[in-house]
Amino acid sequence: IDLPGFGMSQGRSDLMSPTGMARFVARAAWKLGITRMHGVGPDVGALAMLFAAAERPDLFESLVVGSGATKVELAAGGLVDLIASPPGAFADQQGGDIAVGFVTASSANMPPPSVIEDYWHSSSAGRFEQATNYVRSYSHELPLLDKILTRIEAPVLVLAGAQDPIVPPANGEYLVKGIRRCRQVLLDGGHLIWEDSADGYGAEIASWIGGAYKKFGSINSRA
Repeated sequence: IDLPGFGMSQGRSDLMSPTGMARFVARAAWKLGITRMHGVGPDVGALAMLFAAAERPDLFESLVVGSGATKVELAAGGLVDLIASPPGAFADQQGGDIAVGFVTASSANMPPPSVIEDYWHSSSAGRFEQATNYVRSYSHELPLLDKILTRIEAPVLVLAGAQDPIVPPANGEYLVKGIRRCRQVLLDGGHLIWEDSADGYGAEIASWIGGAYKKFGSINSRA
């Protein structure tokens, strides 16, 4: 699903942070009648999934995350500027144009026109400014990861791009060190790895959900 404020979903100001979005993920699962799931969340969804798994370990069979900053000092490129931007910085700008520029600069391969158009509409008018509030919250929410990673019981796969210019692999390495059952797989591509290496991305998730996640053993074992 498109998280609130992203894609073409309606947003809500109290959800525009990883902790706020984590509450949404848990409630959405409840509304859909899901009691146990494999949570797949790249980019901004990665942080929502991690915080949700720390709060609701009973809900997650496993996680697939990646392409999401885990420490402010590990962010790079244009993401650094977004995190530091003051509220309202993009209010008077066409968000669709900013988003397309951001996507093309952080992708190893240019997405097809239909995908570019979708990104433009998803961030058009004031939507980009509203979505940036989620990233702005990183300065005070990312430090919380230090306290919650050890509470994540589900096996975690970090699936990311080896040439990601804004969320380098060091972000995933931080998760591997902090989560008891976690491994990182780097694919050939940039930030939008689900598009840059679509076949490999899908194959890794299929293998993981198909049983690879079970190889981590008990909660007391370490990858």
